[in-house]
Amino acid sequence: MKPKMMHVVAVGLAMAMVLSGCSMRISAQKQETTSSPSASASQTSGKIASSLQEYAQFLLDTDAKHPSMADEQKEAIERAVKNNGKLTRADYEQAWSTYRTCITSRGWTSPPVIQHGDLYGEPQVNTKGMSKEQSDRLFEDIQDCAFKYKTNVDSLYRTQVGNPGLSSDTDQLIVDCLIKNGVVPVSFTKEQYKKEMGDDWSPGEKYVGPTSFSISDERVQSCFFAQGFYFNDDAGTSEPVWKPIS
Repeated sequence: MKPKMMHVVAVGLAMAMVLSGCSMRISAQKQETTSSPSASASQTSGKIASSLQEYAQFLLDTDAKHPSMADEQKEAIERAVKNNGKLTRADYEQAWSTYRTCITSRGWTSPPVIQHGDLYGEPQVNTKGMSKEQSDRLFEDIQDCAFKYKTNVDSLYRTQVGNPGLSSDTDQLIVDCLIKNGVVPVSFTKEQYKKEMGDDWSPGEKYVGPTSFSISDERVQSCFFAQGFYFNDDAGTSEPVWKPIS
């Protein structure tokens, strides 16, 4: 079976749950209107922002226009702005911890956290035994808790760790990482990568494949994970699954 990949972390998260049998993956799509301080600047410079500090300030400015962040998350980003846009590890950890506490305060079990390298992510969700009403409420709670406590912190920290050059070329970032991690030769190109992945793939769609690298390789997963992509279980990965109800 060909593996599936989902884009689950992006600036301005539009959370969605991708159903897969009796389970679903918390997912997200990029929203071009909120993905960078200046869409035109990104297109001409090839960067999402001129600096990490500008990007952090953009997150604050966007929230000022469309408030969604709780004070804890906003204050963490404000501290980052004063620190040249860089978040502390403590603020990143706290954002995820507060998010999980928010989830449990809504009556759900505590969600496990996926980790690759220094970055965290959402687990696959097992909805077996849940009614439609419960699933709908779960989605609303996840979305509310995420936007309040960790979405922007996660986006800023993920950019800080996985894209310090602020490149807007996600494909090239992944290729560079695969080469750096020694899973493909230095001659491996973005064009080859796109051909193997399929030029028209979208979140949740199947790969064209086969690929020059093993999807189950942790070194491969960490490259995709840093850019906000997860693989679901039929890709041969072994990730924790969250059952929200006891």
